[in-house]
Amino acid sequence: MSYAELQELIWSQLSLRKRLAGRAACDRILRRAVRVLPTGMMSQSNPTEQNRLMRQTQSDIVRHERHNNVTMGILLTIILSALVSEVIKLLIAWWRARSENQVLLRGYQLEMTSNG
Repeated sequence: MSYAELQELIWSQLSLRKRLAGRAACDRILRRAVRVLPTGMMSQSNPTEQNRLMRQTQSDIVRHERHNNVTMGILLTIILSALVSEVIKLLIAWWRARSENQVLLRGYQLEMTSNG
C-alpha cells in the first residue's frame, strides 16, 4: 500500500461531519500523525500506555494546527480537534490490523524524515 492509498483509505473512512475541515486539512493532519506517532514505543506498550500516547499525539497535533492557524475560530477549532482524533484512531486501527502495516508506517516515517 502506498502512502497515497493510505490517505485515500483514511479519507474514505471519515464521517461526513469530519470532512467539513476539507481534504487538505485531513491530509496535513495524517502526514503529521504519521511523522510523530511513536510507533516504536507503542509496539512495546500495553493498551493503557498506547491510549496515553495516542492522546498525547492528538494534543500535540491540535496544538501545532492552532499555532499555524492563529486566526482559527472556535467552530473550526472544534471541528479540527474532532478530525485529529478520528484520523489518529483510524491510523492506529490500520497500524494494529496487520504487522505488514506496522512496517509500512515505519517506512513512511523514515521517508518523511529523510525528505524533510
